[in-house]
Formats: sequence, structure tokens, C-alpha cells
Amino acid sequence: MTMYSQLDDRWQRIMLGESSTTIGANGCLLCSVASGLADAGVTIDGLPPDPPRLNRWLARNKGYVAPRTATKERNLYVFNALGPLGVKLVEYIDARSSAAPVAKIEKALAREDTFVAIHVDFSPGGSNQQHWVRALSWHTTDVQIMDPWIRGESQEAYLMTRYALPSWDDPARAVFRIAIYEFQGASATLTASSLNERAIVQDRLYPYQP
Repeated sequence: MTMYSQLDDRWQRIMLGESSTTIGANGCLLCSVASGLADAGVTIDGLPPDPPRLNRWLARNKGYVAPRTATKERNLYVFNALGPLGVKLVEYIDARSSAAPVAKIEKALAREDTFVAIHVDFSPGGSNQQHWVRALSWHTTDVQIMDPWIRGESQEAYLMTRYALPSWDDPARAVFRIAIYEFQGASATLTASSLNERAIVQDRLYPYQP
């Protein structure tokens, strides 16, 4: 399993997309996706899709857009921008106002060609602070995750012990968005200009200082 920390000294100070923020401050989603791509066998120009390489590829291939309030800050991730790499966003679910359909996570994790990124609350119990992790394995009452916010050699953790209040007894309460990706192979790649579906864009960034 490929682990990527956004706080890795090799890239935490690199700017996220074309903006004034960094991978260390806001690269959780980037690192979660990079981890999934690496384990799916995806490469970028024949090289591993580590966070700085994927970051550069996204910046050059319409993988980031700017928020309306700061048009020069091109750092909001476009979820369905990975087509040219042979990777399709097969489902994007916003579960902020209802119980998350966690059975979809379980089903997706059972497939070797699929990876899943999930939005959790960085500080459970208050206003929702968007943080992204990669789901690794399914358990009846928990989900093993790769958490980019963890420093060190391994970023493995468990959803319910790290991003849930003690009173929450179901992962459905701790998951707020789900992005399911499927690697369809090089023969299925699409050029960015041929992607006709409406862009699904990350709504905002929350800065977390190490």
C-alpha cells in the first residue's frame, strides 16, 4: 500500500497548483488521490504519481480551478480530471445532509481496480472542516484509512478512532463525501478536451498548519 503524507519534507512546501498555499497546508486530497493512483499502477510520463508529480500534472491539465473570490488561486481540485490518465470518477456522493451510503465504500474496496477518497471532519463536533483521506479496507464498524496528515513512515489509521466523536457508532456519521475512482487502463484514456461531463470541483480549502 502506497502511503503519502502531505507533511513530507520532500514536498510539503511546494505550492498547491498555482496558488499561495502549499501541499503541506492543503494537500490532503492530492495525497489521497496520488496514493490511489500509485496502487492502481498509474504512471505519469512513465514515473510514479507522487504528490509533487501529480500536483504538476493537475496544474497543467485543467485539474485545478480557482474559486470565484480569488481568481488567481488555482488550487481547487477537479474530481473528474483524471481521464487522460485512464482513471474515471465513477461516483461522487455528497452526504453532508444525510447518512453516507457506506455500503458503496465497502463494495468499491472489494475491487482491485478501484480506490476511494472520503471527506471527514478534521475536528469532529464543531463546524465541518473539510479533510480528505483514502479508504483502505472495510470493517463492519470502522474503515481503515490512509491519512495524509500523519507524519512518518506510515499514515495508516482508523476512521472512527481518529475522526469521529465517541457517541458516533457508525462510519456513516463520520463520512461527508465519497469519491470512487476506477482505473480503466491506458487504452481507455481520454484527452482533456474530450471530457464533456460537467466538472465536479472541490468547494473550498481549510488550512491546517503542522
